[in-house]
Amino acid sequence: MNKLPITIDVEIPNDSDKIYDYTKHILDIIMEHLHLDLSYQRRIKLIIVELITNSIKHSNGLPTQIQLIIDHPQLSILKLEKGLQIEFSSPQQIPFENIEQKLHVSFSESNNHEIQPLDRYKFRFLNPIRKDELSLDRLPEHFGFYIITLASDSFIYQYDPEMKENRYIVNIKI
Repeated sequence: MNKLPITIDVEIPNDSDKIYDYTKHILDIIMEHLHLDLSYQRRIKLIIVELITNSIKHSNGLPTQIQLIIDHPQLSILKLEKGLQIEFSSPQQIPFENIEQKLHVSFSESNNHEIQPLDRYKFRFLNPIRKDELSLDRLPEHFGFYIITLASDSFIYQYDPEMKENRYIVNIKI
């Protein structure tokens, strides 16, 4: 048994034709260290596909890294990318002025979500509004943040204005 935590760094390809192979590669790396049932494997695949898709769409060709941290009883998947901070439809934007208030935000025309600011540049994705109507089995692919929120136990976004770096932090209890 390897000593925990185990940290693995990998670079995300900037080619949508490689998403399937890359997702399989990352899952294989994780499976070298953990035995996961099919349900966990599916959740992890969905998260990785959405993180990669988001990166290809928004990184403007800049290098993007994924860091896997296996520290029983948790698997953390961090995506680090350079670029502009995340934007959503809400009167409040990053940097947040009021971090005490949950915000109802939208990342697309039909995608409603709540977030909880954690500091001026960081927020946690909360369970989607109308979660009872949503299921990973019936969710369209373009609902990436919904998918990650539903498939993970915790999903946090953080922007570093000095580094101009976006961080997506996904945690799964294993």
